[in-house]
Order: sequence, then structure tokens, then C-alpha cells
Amino acid sequence: MATVEDMVETPNAITRLYRACEPNEALSPDDPRFVLLDDVRGATPALLYERSLRLSDPAKPEVKIFSGHIGVGKSSELLRLKRNLENPDSGRPFRVILVEVERDLDLNDLDFPDLLVFLAAEIQRELAAAQIPGFTGSSAFLSGLWDRLKNALGTKIMLTSADVDVPFGSLALEIKNRPSSRTLLRGKIEEQSTSLQRAVNDLLDTANLKLRESGWAGLVLIVDGLEHLVLRTLDNGVTTHERLFIHRSEQLANLAAHVIYSVPISLIYSSQFAEVEQTFGERPRTVPMIRLRGNDHSAANSGTPGMRKMRDILEARCRFANVDFGTVFDAEETCHLLCEATGGHPRHLMMFVRSALSRVENLPITRVAAQGAVLEAANSLLRQIDEGEWPRLRRFVEPQADFPHDNEHLDMLRLLHVFEYMNDNPWYEVNPVLRLLPKFRSD
Repeated sequence: MATVEDMVETPNAITRLYRACEPNEALSPDDPRFVLLDDVRGATPALLYERSLRLSDPAKPEVKIFSGHIGVGKSSELLRLKRNLENPDSGRPFRVILVEVERDLDLNDLDFPDLLVFLAAEIQRELAAAQIPGFTGSSAFLSGLWDRLKNALGTKIMLTSADVDVPFGSLALEIKNRPSSRTLLRGKIEEQSTSLQRAVNDLLDTANLKLRESGWAGLVLIVDGLEHLVLRTLDNGVTTHERLFIHRSEQLANLAAHVIYSVPISLIYSSQFAEVEQTFGERPRTVPMIRLRGNDHSAANSGTPGMRKMRDILEARCRFANVDFGTVFDAEETCHLLCEATGGHPRHLMMFVRSALSRVENLPITRVAAQGAVLEAANSLLRQIDEGEWPRLRRFVEPQADFPHDNEHLDMLRLLHVFEYMNDNPWYEVNPVLRLLPKFRSD
């Protein structure tokens, strides 16, 4: 009788490669698909942050701001930073807590109370699991605060068995899953927010002390995923980005540990963001696109470092999938077409390859399939662009050093209509797929 294992077909080459090119998966440095991109990006935030945190006074927590285009590899860089900070070969290791807000928070409508209870839960859970000598992951202060908060809510918070000792996780899920009660829940949390932050900081202070006594450099908290916070204008005229990052910057900066926040790229161009820089005492760093052009802004060709790096990314995926790279494309020009169309955006490369693979029965990817994948992306963007945006987009047909900071141009960055690059100084260029559209080429 055939077993389940017998009935499962062994994936063929095209299937293996398609699965190896998953575009939404953040890669750790230990993943065989990971490719180091420092030499085509310039100063790398992961290395700069690691150095500055090692130089900093452990008794004086620093707050750092991390940004970049969606899909450019921020989460992978944060995983790399985590590994580097935890590596004892680089000096005394840090204990790093990396939390992903997308798991338990609603990024369509996120405010500081939601984030605070989520961080309280994650910090308590991670510190308890770390089993730091002489440290307990809870405190009478935190437990008492939970009892007061639960009574104030006047509603039953359903605790799972995993959340009995870390109840704030259940409250975070209540806020996410009950939008009709969200305003009420936030109001009650706001009444206790100062005490809650003090209780979390008491936990962080004690953990930091015990870690240093045990030979660690201290504690680092990485908050990933906030760059995906949806931009909406609220009834009071404030945007969701301003509500969290501008109006709550003092609270965000007031955690008793080194903290790194990911933020939306359009936010760091906001005139109001200068207030956040002053509060945090730190300028933001971005993960730029892979530079495909030459250093003199000459056109991309197969010999530029950026284009070679895009090929390296594809070769790493092929090795992982056990597929001979020489069999993947019908011609070198087809590979070049896909790489150039990405504009140096790693996730887009994976999306283009998967789209092209879905257009052929077997390898290789043909030029027609590659062109179809790129045109599909261009037509998708076409549906997003308002009539009045086209003249602004045409300004960036060639690399530009200047980028206006009005809302219309910031939306072009946020929506990936224009890409930011680094070549000593920032420069900006239209998303290459838009060049295919007659609407872009028309006067």
C-alpha cells in the first residue's frame, strides 16, 4: 500500500527554483541564500549600529532609527545585526530581543498603547525564556499593574495557557481582534501607560544589570515591522505615522535599553521628523537600493558591481534549489533584462523570476516570459498612479540629486514609484518598469 511519502512527488527544477525565490522571507546571514551587499550599498546600517552600540555607555541607552524601501532587505539586515551583536568573537555579546510587530498588531490602525502592551508582553516573555542568572521575568510591580488594568477594563481578557504568566500578550491581541472596542481599550491603557512603561523599564534595568554581572554587554531591543504601518489621515488631520512616531517620540525614546525602531521611509523626509531626531539624539539610517549604474551614473551593464551582485543573488537561489544557473535563462540578455528592471530592488528580482517561471512549462526562462513579468509589474503600477503624478515622475527619468519633501513626492518614495540610491550622497531615479509604459514616455 502506498504511503503518504510515496504519493508526494519530488519537485522538479522549475518548482524548486520557484520555491527558493520566495520574495517575502527575511534571510538570516546563516541562510545559504543570503548574499552580502555592503560593497554595492555603501555604509551598511547593521555594521554602523553594531559599532556604535559597542562604543556606547551601557548605562545610557541609545535609540536608533532604521528605514529603507519596502522589500529592500531591512529585516535581513536586522537579523544580521542581531547575530553580530550576539557574537562573542566581536567583544562581549549582547542579549538581543527582536520583536516583529506584524504578528500581533494591526498595522492598519496602530497607536502607542497597542505597541506598549505588545512590547511589555514580548520583553517579559523573552527575558523569562533567557533564564538570566539571578533574574526573574516578572515582578510584583508588573503583576499588580496587570490586575489594576484588567479591573479597569471591565471586560474578561481570555488568557491562553501560554499567556497566564505573560498576560499583556492577550491584551495586545484583544486590541487587534476587537476594533469596535479599540478606543475603549486604548483609553484604559493610557490611564496606566506611565506606570506600565515604568514597570517595563524596571524589568529592563534589572535584566541589564544581571546580564552585565554575568559577562554580557547588555540588552538590545529591535522592533521590526513598524515601517509597514499604513499611512492614513485621521479625523483630527493627523496621520497614523505622525500619531505614533512624532507625537509619541518621547515615550518611544524612554525605554531602559538600547532600542532600534524600523520606520517608514517617507517619514524620515517629513519636516516634523527633525523633532524625532532631537528626541532620540540619533539621525536615521536607511538601507539603500543596490546601485546598478556605474559610479559616474553611467547606464547599468553586466560589468557594473551592482549588476554582478544581482546575478550573485540569483546564483545563490539556484544553488539552494540545486538548479544549474546555466539552464535558467535562454540567453544572458534575458537575465540582464530582469536584473535591470528591478532597479536594484532585491524583492522585485524574486517577484520577477517567480512571475517569469509561471509563464514557462520548463526551464529556461525565455525573453518573452521575462518581458511579460516586467510588463505585468508596470501595468500594476499604472493603476496606482494619478494623472497629476506623471509630470513629477518624468523629472526622474535620469538620476537626480534633489528630491522635494512635499507629500506628493514622499508618496512616490513610499509607493516605490521612485527609488533612492546612495553614491556618497543620495540620488533618486524612477522605478525602471515605468519606462516601459507609453504614458511615461509621452510628453
